[in-house]
Amino acid sequence: MGAVLIGAALDAAPILAQQSARPPLVLSLPGSVRQAGLAGSGTALIGDAGSVFSNPAGLAPIKYLSIEGSFSAYPDGTRQGSASAGLRLGPIHLGGGGSYLLFNDSAAVRSNLMWVGTLGYRIGLVSVGSSAKYVASEDSTGHIDRGVTEDIGLAIALFDISSIGFSAQNIGNYRISGVSLILPTTYRLGFMLNFTDPQTTARLLGTIETIWTQDQERRTVIGFEAGLVVSGVGLVARVGHGGQPAASGQSEWAYGGGVLLGRLRLDYAYQRRKGLGGEVHRVGVRWTP
Repeated sequence: MGAVLIGAALDAAPILAQQSARPPLVLSLPGSVRQAGLAGSGTALIGDAGSVFSNPAGLAPIKYLSIEGSFSAYPDGTRQGSASAGLRLGPIHLGGGGSYLLFNDSAAVRSNLMWVGTLGYRIGLVSVGSSAKYVASEDSTGHIDRGVTEDIGLAIALFDISSIGFSAQNIGNYRISGVSLILPTTYRLGFMLNFTDPQTTARLLGTIETIWTQDQERRTVIGFEAGLVVSGVGLVARVGHGGQPAASGQSEWAYGGGVLLGRLRLDYAYQRRKGLGGEVHRVGVRWTP
């Protein structure tokens, strides 16, 4: 009888709802608004604080400091907030971030929480990094499952022209409390190319990334970012297309844009939900002094 009730509850839950027996949704969502506008392609998009969520080696190009924050709204009332920061100390880079996903009142899961701490080292054009990650999932009854895992990453930056990024996420699954969380191992390999000099007025950037997630089909995502910047002030537009995590229920197309005001970036991303016809809006801010 209990199994029947559990099955019925799962069938009745909204798409964003999940149980502790499923991977926490917070693991599948883009780590930054810029990445969201490129349909999730971000492993080779290095130099932003949001890299702590996709590639722990991606902080290496930061000159001194990078700070980032974002907010996302889903059509069923679910909300997500995230923040991250990166600091460079010579060849060493340090970073950290957190993401909190609060589901609507009818969902089977109340919230997801993720904290990340990153340490990396850069040698010439090559950087390596590792992250310790804490993940928690709370269901509608107040029960919380907690666990820790690890990410490792590699980034090769060819000056401002191009970069290659690789990361292995969720290596190991160590329970802290509750039932062990499902933290599927994910491998990401990406390439980024600046078709124009990013220090000039015209900007044109392309990315391509392939993602292998345990027990899921391989996904490939491409994205483009183009714009005009004069004296540090400008506008950029983004578009991305490719396979999305099944748990997210989002369409293959994503769009976005940004306003550049010197070292300050204001970002926006938009993506539709499959089946429901809803819209996902994300806004964020980046600051790199």
